[in-house]
Amino acid sequence: MIAGQLLPILFTVLAIISGTTLLVLVYFDNRNSRIDDSIAAFRRHIDALSPEARRMSVTRSEDDNRRR
Repeated sequence: MIAGQLLPILFTVLAIISGTTLLVLVYFDNRNSRIDDSIAAFRRHIDALSPEARRMSVTRSEDDNRRR
């Protein structure tokens, strides 16, 4: 009888904890990923390439943009 009363309370507490954990994880994931970070990483990568490799990467990127 006590188990019948305790089970819904336990389920509710676990659901609240799980939901809160999910919200915190989504918040931290969205906070760390920004479009500016991706663009900056791409520019650093391009700057590190030799002139020949850079030319090919830029050409490939321009070709991809034209296809869209």
